[in-house]
Amino acid sequence: MKTFEDQWEILRKKGKAKYILIHGLLLWGLPMAIVMNLYFRYRADYPWTPTIYYVTPIFLIGGLLFGFFMWSFLEKRYQRLK
Repeated sequence: MKTFEDQWEILRKKGKAKYILIHGLLLWGLPMAIVMNLYFRYRADYPWTPTIYYVTPIFLIGGLLFGFFMWSFLEKRYQRLK
């Protein structure tokens, strides 16, 4: 079984920008934008247009920030364990 250090070295070699785009934007920001758009449309009964234009960019930017902070957090953890 691979340890955290082994897994992080593999991700780290791919680069910071790729990590942020994949893990932040595509794996967190985009799904959250979809879920929140659906929530606002069907549970809160907001029309599609405002939610798509306002909610989607907020969560995509949030995903980029999430990816950046996760990279920083995991890199610090890696450096402590190494």
